[in-house]
Amino acid sequence: MTTRGRLRVVHVITTLTTGGAERQVELLAAASRHDVAVVSLYTGGVVEDALRARGIPVHVLGMDGWRKAAAVLRLARLLRRLQPDVVHVHLLSAQLWGIPAARLAGVPVVVSTEHSIMDTTIEGRPKSEWLRRLYLALERRTTETIAVSAETARRLRAWGVGTDRRLTVINPPIDFTPPETRAADRSAVRRELGIPDDAVVIGAVGRLDVVKRHATLVRAVADQLRRGRHLVIVGDGSLRADLERLAAELGVARAVHLTGPRGDVPALFAAVDVLVSASRDETFGMAVVEALGAGLPVVFEQCPALDGLPLPRDRARRIDRDLDAADEREALAEAVDQLVAGGAELRPAPDVLVDRYGTARTAAAVDGVYERLVTRCAPSASSTGAIRSTTQSQV
Repeated sequence: MTTRGRLRVVHVITTLTTGGAERQVELLAAASRHDVAVVSLYTGGVVEDALRARGIPVHVLGMDGWRKAAAVLRLARLLRRLQPDVVHVHLLSAQLWGIPAARLAGVPVVVSTEHSIMDTTIEGRPKSEWLRRLYLALERRTTETIAVSAETARRLRAWGVGTDRRLTVINPPIDFTPPETRAADRSAVRRELGIPDDAVVIGAVGRLDVVKRHATLVRAVADQLRRGRHLVIVGDGSLRADLERLAAELGVARAVHLTGPRGDVPALFAAVDVLVSASRDETFGMAVVEALGAGLPVVFEQCPALDGLPLPRDRARRIDRDLDAADEREALAEAVDQLVAGGAELRPAPDVLVDRYGTARTAAAVDGVYERLVTRCAPSASSTGAIRSTTQSQV
């Protein structure tokens, strides 16, 4: 433990390019009351840059190719040097290498957050029996698992994880930037993308993967794009070339903007008039919540984070996930038209979202998990007087 009772915490994640999990690590690291460093197993990127700009130490292992053979040993050596009280792993590859390395390095507390388990896949991989057994074997070597939503916890339990009560639900942090601070970004981002100031812009955020169903969105709004609207899709992935071909086939290539990974999603939100998520398989729905928090109206098919929350129809439209393909495209297009026609100005984030998902609240809850577990594993740690309790939902 560091001086003044502050813990040393090391987050281990697959990459620091872009994505919901990567952004969550950035926000948690920045808001933590402890001393935090971040390790990326494979590559750096825009989130690495953001972390360094915040003064947070980052270590990129570059673990591609043959280097994987020594990944556990390399990471264990780094952890011995950093001497963390807590290692917090995120995503499957980080679990695979990070959990054994942390135990080999003698780290007393190992926490794992599950971000992306679906009903039939986990991080895009089919849920096979051998993968379940591997996941359970790794999970048993952690001190506790955090699920980013109640839906994530349900899916984990259905897969056999968390049956021994070592499972905590803590919602991911969301950075609710006031809309007025982003007004200057609108014209600048549109100029960068080659979009006229007076055009209607539809936005989407998420990796270019089958589960995000960006192709469905392109087909749904193709007629609108032919009439002068634009579609901006933020993210990267294996389906980029397929989406480019689809846009060309539909005659809307000039109106579809694939930005790749970006570290300035709040600025991009300022350039958008409505955000759409056609995904039917989400554990949380971070992009939808962030867009609402940025003052945008949203159209979505699944967003567990919004389940049960009262949201006005001029801000959020949920599409029935059971519609067939043709009816779904029609419903998506109609919802976009209606929200755009409403012409609602950007608004501050609804209080219900800030109260539930604000960064300060989430970071305090995660810090509380660290403190509770370190105290349990090393009772003398509480003598510093700096280990404080916090509330989180035990499930």
